[in-house]
Amino acid sequence: MLKRFRVSNFKSLLNIEFRPVGLNLLIGPNNSGKTNLCSAIRFLGLTSYMTLAEAAKKVLGEIWNISNVYVNDRTIEFEVEAALNEGGDHLEFTYLLRLDADQKGAMSSQPLRVMEENLKVSGGRFIQTVLMENRSGIVRLLNEKRFLAGVGETFVETTSPQDATMLSRIYDMEANRRANLFKNYLESWTYFSFNPEALRSHKVADKTTLGFDGANLSKVLFMLHNEKPRVLRELILSVQSLEPKLDLFTFTTPEPGSVYLFLEDVLGNRFGTQSISEGTMRFMAMNYLILKASLSGASGEPNPLLLIEEPENGIYVGHLKPLINKIDPSGLSGQFVFTTHSPYFIDLFDNNLDGLHLIKSSKISSVLIRPDPGKIRQLLDEMPLGELHYREMLG
Repeated sequence: MLKRFRVSNFKSLLNIEFRPVGLNLLIGPNNSGKTNLCSAIRFLGLTSYMTLAEAAKKVLGEIWNISNVYVNDRTIEFEVEAALNEGGDHLEFTYLLRLDADQKGAMSSQPLRVMEENLKVSGGRFIQTVLMENRSGIVRLLNEKRFLAGVGETFVETTSPQDATMLSRIYDMEANRRANLFKNYLESWTYFSFNPEALRSHKVADKTTLGFDGANLSKVLFMLHNEKPRVLRELILSVQSLEPKLDLFTFTTPEPGSVYLFLEDVLGNRFGTQSISEGTMRFMAMNYLILKASLSGASGEPNPLLLIEEPENGIYVGHLKPLINKIDPSGLSGQFVFTTHSPYFIDLFDNNLDGLHLIKSSKISSVLIRPDPGKIRQLLDEMPLGELHYREMLG
């Protein structure tokens, strides 16, 4: 579970600290920095298995102009504090990543380079134990198996190219079990901004996960149909609140690289995704993500962190509350971070004020505020939460 995320000098973010709970709402005016914060979190997650340039391009579409243009500083810094479980041990991880960003951009052969990287763990027999230390490509890596056995050299010294994190290159489960646990946790950080065309597409990617825009939905539901039919049935029951005639999901795979999804009624009539509303497709995708997150603990996977932009688009407000109520606010079945401009969606968080985060823009950077829940509860007697945000009374 993510306890603290700090980022400095990434786009409009200068020394921003984000402390999420299980269920979170990130609100603020346009161009205040909501998407930049989501992008920073997404970028760091991707660096656990991509090069820095690949991660930047996937998140931002470019590999330069990543640092704050109003600050004469090439250093971008990330810090993470996370709590994870491994073999019955409760482990507390701290991770630091410091990058050098070359503002020359396309003219530079390596616009992003690792300057410093440090991963520590506490819990069980570990007390602020360094698992990995990387200084400009000079690496010390703890052999955890030897450390626990108390025999032999516990650190391995090696080198690493500066175009990627050392964390992305760790794979040995015997020698680096806890480092790999943290790496896999960062890999679970996912971002979604659904696109109707992608949600309806029958073209599927080789990957087995839902794309950030909703692509691969037909494939992940087809896999659920084959591997966990009871979970798919639960999804169907949820979607029936929007489509009461729905009885089954059916699929055809007429050629490689395609999966066609149909919604079928009790009479056997089938309706393709092109005839299904955008709101229903979004509702299906979000239900799938919530169900998948709830299964992560049972499968032994780290509880994921999911960032979802403006989930309310196209969905009738009456269906939003039951959907949000399915999320475990403790975070034990995954942490969710939503962004929105809808006062009706904001109203759904009036009983979850600890998860409310307000981001505002200042002259050269964004400012993240955690509104006081006690003060807001008093104001809720006068008007709903969405109206308080509209009147700029939250902070």
